[in-house]
Amino acid sequence: MSKLSKRIILLFFVIISLGFVGLFVIDKATNSRINNIGVIGKVPNFSLTNFDGEEVTSSILNNKITIVNFMFTQCEDACLIMSENLSLLQERFAQSNDIQFLSITTDPDFDSLEILNDYQRKYSKKNNWFFARGNIIDIINLSEKGFFLSAKLLPAGHSTRLILVDQNNQIRKYYEGTVDVNIFEMQSDIVTLINQM
Repeated sequence: MSKLSKRIILLFFVIISLGFVGLFVIDKATNSRINNIGVIGKVPNFSLTNFDGEEVTSSILNNKITIVNFMFTQCEDACLIMSENLSLLQERFAQSNDIQFLSITTDPDFDSLEILNDYQRKYSKKNNWFFARGNIIDIINLSEKGFFLSAKLLPAGHSTRLILVDQNNQIRKYYEGTVDVNIFEMQSDIVTLINQM
């Protein structure tokens, strides 16, 4: 075997080895990113009513990755963008049974079950997205004490953050629901959480 052949073979093995090292480093970096997020808190018990009249309780979060947001149907700016972004995420993860969505109205006086039903038909393409309503005092408490988000001057004063809740009902991270780069970041974090299930 010539010296040139030996060098080519050696170079081939070096490239393969570097590839494996690179994959290992990328995997560790991806996993450590979500692991280093930490746990912000645990979602408290709650009971709301879904758009179809069924009860929605905190038990729906068990063993699922859930994206939660607060919105109202008459909102003409941020809520529309958030709903479109959630619809996009729902489509991207359509093949996964580990993902679900929960949108909670901050205007239960106007957002009747019929109105929420119409709204969900506009944005949701799968039965893993709950559009829920409840007593306004309970919603304020859930937002402020449960998810640690402002709920002043409702309905319009709700937070525009999306909340990533892991399969253990733990709040892991917040994302600005109207910013594209945050949606891509959330998508990446969801993939990491799915891989850890």
